[in-house]
Amino acid sequence: MSYIQSFKGQQWLLPPSLEDLIPEDHVCFVVEDFLEEIDLSSFDQHYAGAGHPAYHPRIILKLIIMGVLDRIRSSRAVARNARENVVYIYLAEKLAPDFRTISDFRKANAQLIKDCFKHTVTIAKQEGMLDLSHLTTDGTKIKANAANRSVFTKEEVCFLKEFIDQELDEWAKKDSFEDSQFGNLRGSDQLPERSKKKIKKAVKEYIKKIREDPLFKKEIRSKFEKAKQEIEQNKLEKVSLTDPESRYMLNKKGKIEFSYNPQITVDKKGFIIASDLSQNPDDHSQLQSQVIQTEENVKEIYKDTHWTFDNGYYSCNNILFLEEKGIDAYIPDQELALKNKKKQRETYLSTLEYDPKRDVFITKEGKEFTFLYNSVERKRNRIQKVYGLREDNKIIKEIKVSQHHEETERMKLKMRTEEGKEIYKIRAQTVEPVMGDIKENRGLRVFLTRSLETAKTEFNLGALAHNLRKIAKSKQLRELRIPHLLFLRDI
Repeated sequence: MSYIQSFKGQQWLLPPSLEDLIPEDHVCFVVEDFLEEIDLSSFDQHYAGAGHPAYHPRIILKLIIMGVLDRIRSSRAVARNARENVVYIYLAEKLAPDFRTISDFRKANAQLIKDCFKHTVTIAKQEGMLDLSHLTTDGTKIKANAANRSVFTKEEVCFLKEFIDQELDEWAKKDSFEDSQFGNLRGSDQLPERSKKKIKKAVKEYIKKIREDPLFKKEIRSKFEKAKQEIEQNKLEKVSLTDPESRYMLNKKGKIEFSYNPQITVDKKGFIIASDLSQNPDDHSQLQSQVIQTEENVKEIYKDTHWTFDNGYYSCNNILFLEEKGIDAYIPDQELALKNKKKQRETYLSTLEYDPKRDVFITKEGKEFTFLYNSVERKRNRIQKVYGLREDNKIIKEIKVSQHHEETERMKLKMRTEEGKEIYKIRAQTVEPVMGDIKENRGLRVFLTRSLETAKTEFNLGALAHNLRKIAKSKQLRELRIPHLLFLRDI
């Protein structure tokens, strides 16, 4: 048996080129060429003047994007790779930025990262990689960086904020804190019984920490001020102290936890052409913003484009908005969505036939519901049309339908045609694999940062990385040799 000869301790006769140590088809070359085309001149003035020279923003961006492509999202891990990994050393141009530099840059440049994502869409469209004949919008739930143990109610937040502002310093000067002393805290007798144990534990922890570090008071006060502001502005009952901007959401596993609601729109080939993040757990409120962002990114939606949404986007306002835009949309109503899931549930209204010419609903027995009056539903701030079934000149039964019932009826009929069913099936082949790629291959199952803006930046990086990977793998690139991207290699 013999072994391949190694060369331990042997010196290089000539210094090697880092580029020669990396496979020619490596995606890092796409990252480098892509960022060479991004205009970063706005940073020149920002870093001008006296002081220590700064790292060029292009270097930091290359490291961050390469990290997401490699499922490395931690700033510390990216900084370590810039010292140890030949790909990252090549992208960093033999520099080694500190992890704080990388982290701060990512937090401070949300718009730049958003613009970089939009640029991937522009490139894909210019080079004919997009297929805009079918668009699909979908949302998901991604857990926020917020622990359930740090959740406080409105009453608990107000109590602890007042305690920190007025009494924390005094209590920290005492030698010990006994459970019996808790009753002496002003306002503690007004707390619900279930809150007292949690408040007591929090008070003990804050006293301990301020003894160790007097600056802790400033940090914890800032957190409670933000939490109280979030509660008052959004009329919340509970808030997470670690990430007050996150919201309780139900995920696909049936678990309720603090999360954000990312939204994407993809073309038929799986390129992400619109990306956003919301605090609102409902998808229907995100449809219009996705349509507007898609129009901005691709400049034009073709008249023959099919656009599919799942039942979460179904609402009268959305259907009316899409019709006004002239978009050929496909959204299943609740009845059809349940039927597709093999959960049959027939409502009384679904058994009626609507005659748009006479504006009446007809029962199976041939009886008619005629229009009576408009009703205002104040809770949802919408107008409903009330129809009545007459018998012996008396109203014996009433039904309520949306003011825009005709538009929703057209959508229902379209979704039940064979053509509509076939078009809607395409969404499972386009958007769902993309969501899986972002969550699994990019590692975005839990956000690392806290706050809506920084979580949005994390998700945009995932969308950007997904598009760059598709650009790198595109068969068209083997033939096009895109000159403005400097693709000199056969990738």
